[in-house]
Formats: sequence, C-alpha cells, structure tokens
Amino acid sequence: MRTNEKLWEIAMAMYRQMYKEAEPSADIDKLMDSGETQEPNWFMKYYLDQDRQIEIMEEHFNKNKCDKAERKVLSKEMYLGCSPKGYKND
Repeated sequence: MRTNEKLWEIAMAMYRQMYKEAEPSADIDKLMDSGETQEPNWFMKYYLDQDRQIEIMEEHFNKNKCDKAERKVLSKEMYLGCSPKGYKND
C-alpha cells in the first residue's frame, strides 16, 4: 500500500476534479488558502451528482492503479470527508 502522503495526493486530485465540476464551480486549493474550508459544513454550498462523484473516484482509482485496500481508504475519505453534496435541495 502507498504512503499516506501519496494517498492524500490522490484524494486531493479527486477533490480538485469534483469541485471543478461542482455547482458552483470552485478551486479547492483557493478555498483552502482563503480559509473557507475551516467554516462548518462549507462543502454543503457545492453540489455534484453522486453518480458523477463515483465516476470521478473510479477514474482516479484506475489512473493510479489503486489496489483494493487503497480504494477502500480513498472511498472512505470521499464519503466521510468534504466532497460536494450529492443531492439537490428541492
């Protein structure tokens, strides 16, 4: 299994793509630099369909040739971390 640092790089690449495609679109690095990500539930301001989020994760798993254990760690980060919300409020 890769180091935690390498897995974090993969997770950040996933977050970058998700927020780039989110509504509204955002640059996760700029959000982190501005301190917005320190606010409670900041990620709830952004939406990206859950199916698209799963597609992005699969793309990165395949691109990085992640094994089963790495996929589990990264999936847990995406589902329990700060991914955009996957549903729209009606």
